[in-house]
Amino acid sequence: MHKSKSLRFLFLLVSALLVVSALPVQAQDGGQVVVKPGEKIKIAIATDLTNVIPEFGLDIAQAAQTATWFLNDAGGIKGFEVETFVEDDRCSGDDATTVANRIASDPQVVAVIGHICSGATIAASNVYEEARIAMMSPSATAVEVTSRGLTVINRTAPLDSVQGVYDANYIYKILGARKLAALHDNDTYGLGLARAVADEFERLGGEVVAFEGINVDDQDYRPVLTPLVALGPEVIFFGGYEQQAVLLIPQKNDVGLGDVIFFGPDGIKGEATIRGAGNAAEGVYASFPPELVYEDFDAKYEELFGVKPTDLGPFHYHTADAAGMVFAAIDAVSTVDGEGNLVIDREALIETLRNTTDYEGLTGTLTCTENGDCGATIFAIYVVEDGEFIQIEVPEDLLEMEVE
Repeated sequence: MHKSKSLRFLFLLVSALLVVSALPVQAQDGGQVVVKPGEKIKIAIATDLTNVIPEFGLDIAQAAQTATWFLNDAGGIKGFEVETFVEDDRCSGDDATTVANRIASDPQVVAVIGHICSGATIAASNVYEEARIAMMSPSATAVEVTSRGLTVINRTAPLDSVQGVYDANYIYKILGARKLAALHDNDTYGLGLARAVADEFERLGGEVVAFEGINVDDQDYRPVLTPLVALGPEVIFFGGYEQQAVLLIPQKNDVGLGDVIFFGPDGIKGEATIRGAGNAAEGVYASFPPELVYEDFDAKYEELFGVKPTDLGPFHYHTADAAGMVFAAIDAVSTVDGEGNLVIDREALIETLRNTTDYEGLTGTLTCTENGDCGATIFAIYVVEDGEFIQIEVPEDLLEMEVE
């Protein structure tokens, strides 16, 4: 099941540059980026290329670069092209802090698309808040990312608080499970999702027989999984990423939990999970927003990078929207001075991006809340069948949820 739309991305991108209005914000001392004629608008892409979810991270980097190609091909922003550069934060708070400080030290960087993981995004956003650099994450889903009162952080990613409730309702109402074991990776993202699922599952009347964290550096999770056999869970929910899922999935079968359903969030919905877990991946569930296909975007992405976006990760359209919203905000606040320079006020950009309304993106019509949550929080369920994640038709009346 997917929605196919061709030639829409360029139309949406160009249209967005015409409708986003700048807010009247007074420039602060040193709060302007000046791009000289012949130079390019510099935007950083911060993602994970070498650690926890490198394929997801590469997809995000390449999706942002594809969106940039469309923008530049249409004439750029007021005649100035955008230039992106990629930084590897390794999905780590410490590395993200280092990357953010490096980005912030460059006075020509206008904005950041990223970061990718919630923990890394939280760490980096503290640096950008002080440096006054606007950022838009396509994939950081933890509640804490935007709940801290910062002005620079925004995201197109859906929220864990909604996803966890959705997953628990599906597990309880559709799969009919009454006993759940929740595992997590002890990180902001995974722990928060596992807690949201467990709390909602109990509210529905189910029993959470275990709630355990794992060590992400381990290779053998049988010592964690074996005690679950006596507890009799019908579903194991794992809050975490592919790197650990590919070990947990076959190892649960090794210890006698072969009939127990393995269920995860967007962090496991990728080809790497299927390749890594092999045949054991059959029947694994994951949640993510509904599947869409934009043929013009996908074709250009594949032309530029020699791979289909779906072969790497699920966040390419969220990234395209993150980039598009940043481009639109820059277009709205920038001016060309008497010498032909493009002048971009940082504070105006921060406020205009945060106040984006009714942005017609690939993932939906996006409006940012006062905290910077801009994504459309609509989810779907997928299951691995014959080596592919297939979207399942879910009866809406069976998934009535109470989300605070």
